[in-house]
Amino acid sequence: MALAVAASAKVVKPLRGSVVRRVTLGATVAAGAPITEQSDGYWDESDSSAVQLTVRIAVQGGVVGDKVDSVCFGPVAGITGATPGALVYLSDTAGELSHTAGTKSTIVGYAPDATTLFVQPQIVDLT
Repeated sequence: MALAVAASAKVVKPLRGSVVRRVTLGATVAAGAPITEQSDGYWDESDSSAVQLTVRIAVQGGVVGDKVDSVCFGPVAGITGATPGALVYLSDTAGELSHTAGTKSTIVGYAPDATTLFVQPQIVDLT
């Protein structure tokens, strides 16, 4: 089940206690999308087709070269359709979250409620 993410940066926002870091985008990214650092040092939307070691949630959307805030740990508001208490994984579709593990099981975090994601990335399966 894919989760929906609010498209407005005014809705997607880090909550108290989040660890926020600024990153430079290497592709077009939507607000609320999971992003991963690429070998060139830029950040693109991530998917579960490969093991992702650095997963964050983009607070703002942007295009190549934009500097945006990202949450690497802690709560983020603006997620919709989440099942409270459920784990949230990277989807096989770039830039999407899911309650079902993708090809490579990468946990992005968990949903404390239907509109919040607590970002706490973990690699589940390296095979």
